[in-house]
Amino acid sequence: MKHGNICGSIALGNNPTKTLAIGSHTDSVYNGGQYDGSVGVAVALQTAEELIKSGKINGILKVVIYACEESSRFGNACVGSKYLNGNIKKEDFNSIVGRSKGDVTLKEAIDFSRALLKEQVPDIKEVEKIFDMVDYSLEVHTEQYDSLDREYRKHKKDIIGIVNQIGSSLRIRYNVQGKADHTGSTPMNERSNASTAVSYIGNQIRKLAIKYEKQALGRADQLELETPEHKRSFNQTPAKANADIDIRLVGDNTPEKALEDFEKIKKKAEKKTRTKIETTVVSKGTPISTNKKLNEKIAEVCEKEDIRYLEMPSYAGQDTGYIPAKKKTMIFIPSTGGSHNSQEQTWPKYINPATRIFVAMAQELLKEKFKDKYAVKEEGKTKKQNKKDKNIKLEKDNSMVI
Repeated sequence: MKHGNICGSIALGNNPTKTLAIGSHTDSVYNGGQYDGSVGVAVALQTAEELIKSGKINGILKVVIYACEESSRFGNACVGSKYLNGNIKKEDFNSIVGRSKGDVTLKEAIDFSRALLKEQVPDIKEVEKIFDMVDYSLEVHTEQYDSLDREYRKHKKDIIGIVNQIGSSLRIRYNVQGKADHTGSTPMNERSNASTAVSYIGNQIRKLAIKYEKQALGRADQLELETPEHKRSFNQTPAKANADIDIRLVGDNTPEKALEDFEKIKKKAEKKTRTKIETTVVSKGTPISTNKKLNEKIAEVCEKEDIRYLEMPSYAGQDTGYIPAKKKTMIFIPSTGGSHNSQEQTWPKYINPATRIFVAMAQELLKEKFKDKYAVKEEGKTKKQNKKDKNIKLEKDNSMVI
C-alpha cells in the first residue's frame, strides 16, 4: 500500500470547473517487471508538464498514483481506487492483513510508511480522500501481452489499444481435508488424498477457463498448491492441501455465475477423492464497460495523429474499473515479455504516442469555453429584445474578445 493514494492537483485557466484525473500505480508483484503501472504514472507526469506549458486548458488536472493495485502483499487488488469509490472503507484497513506469516494490517503498514514520507516531504498534506468524484479519468497501461507489439512490427506504425471493457476477478481460497494413509497398503478407490483433490480441481478449472475464453467470458487458473504437513513421508498420502483460484471475468460473466461453476467442480472433487473441501471468497467484482464517447474521442485523436488503434478488453483488473469518475477509460501501449515477471519490456516509441493522445484528450475535455457575459435573460424582456440589447452592449465594449 505504501503511503496511500498520492495526488498532485493544479487548476489551470480562467474559470476551471471540470476535473480530469490521469495516472496509474507504481506497486508491483514479487519479482515483477518495471513497467506495469509505473509507465502510466510517467505518461501522466509528462502529459501534465506539456499541458501546463501549453496554457490551452481550462480545468483542474490531477496526477494520481493509486495505492496497492496489486494483490501481492494483502491479497486484495486495487485497494486505493476501491477506497475512493467506497468499495473498501477505512475501517476495513484493520481487518486486511498481509499474507506472510506475522505480517501487519493494512492500517499499520500505511501509518508506518506515512511517517517515513512525512520525514522526507514535510509539507505534504494528508487528506481523508484525494477526491470523491471527478468528471473524467484516463489511464495508460502496458498491454501485459504482445499482441499490440506484433501489430506494430507487422505494419511499422504507431499503435495503441482502446480498452472498451475492464474485467474483474473472483478469487477463491479452498482447503481440502483428507486422510493420511499408507501409499502401498491402501486401495486406490479408498484413499482420501488431499493433493489428488487439488489436482482434479486444477485440471477442471483449466477446462472451464478454455470454455470461458472461447465464449469471451474470461480466463482462470489455479495458484499456490500447498500441502501443510511438510513432515509427511514418501509412503504417506497428504491429509491436507490448499490452493487459490483466480477467475477473470469479462463480458456477461458474473462472480455469482463463476462461483456456481466452481461449486459444481468442488462437489465432484469431493465425491471422486473422498475429501471435504471448504472455500472462502477472498474478493469478487463485476466487469465494467468504459465510456463509449471517450473511446470515440480517442479514436478521433488517433486518426488525426496517424496512430493505429484496436478496441480490446482488459482481462486484467485495473484501477480504472473502480475510480469514481463520471466518464472514464484507458488505453494500452505495446509491451513484450508478458507481465508480472522481470522480462516485461516496453520502449519510448510505444510510450510517446500515448502522451500525445493524452495531451490532445485533455485539451479537448478541458478546453476554454467562451461564456457570453450578457447571456443571462433579463426579466420581463422577450428573446428578441434581449438580443437587441446585447448587440448594443457589444458595440460599446470594443475590448471584448470573441
